[in-house]
Amino acid sequence: MGMIHRYLISDAEHNPIAQGELDSAPGSEPMHLNILNGLAEQVAQAEDICMIGIGDEDIGFRVRVGYRYGDCVVVAPYARLDASERRNLRVPTGFESFFYPVSGEWNGQRRFTCKDLSCGGIAFRTTQTLEVGEVIEVVIAPMKHPLLVHTQILRPLSSGRETEHVYASKFVDLCDDEDAAIQKAVFSIQLQNNR
Repeated sequence: MGMIHRYLISDAEHNPIAQGELDSAPGSEPMHLNILNGLAEQVAQAEDICMIGIGDEDIGFRVRVGYRYGDCVVVAPYARLDASERRNLRVPTGFESFFYPVSGEWNGQRRFTCKDLSCGGIAFRTTQTLEVGEVIEVVIAPMKHPLLVHTQILRPLSSGRETEHVYASKFVDLCDDEDAAIQKAVFSIQLQNNR
């Protein structure tokens, strides 16, 4: 048996439903998915779902659900998802962590509270004033091995509180391993949020 191909399964609106593992040979159709955690019935009811590959094989599909037997669901892919659809998967999460200046004129470590995380970036609140275009180094914490990655401030978001700023930012210069690790974190937060 080769590598396990695991997918995050979400509905057409990108709300995650479950995780599944490919139970048929990669590339063969229809695909047999072994649904984890007893959620096969929810997947079967969804009819039209998205499957996003977790891990190295950068693949996602839109699939129609055929039928279910036990924990297995048989699906027929009809379209490939492009990378941007995976990047758009945003998860609200409230971990607290730190960031450091890269291009800014200030020094030291600052705290932030994450607002949401996606494979493409992070939105967070902080008391530190940051410039649009500024690059900072953030510690992405909600995973087994916290990551230190560069992110660029895209725009301020309104916070409603005077002492606090909220910023949207995008990750820059990620290596493949970092990208995969962030993706895993996003997916696992998604599934926890869903419980």
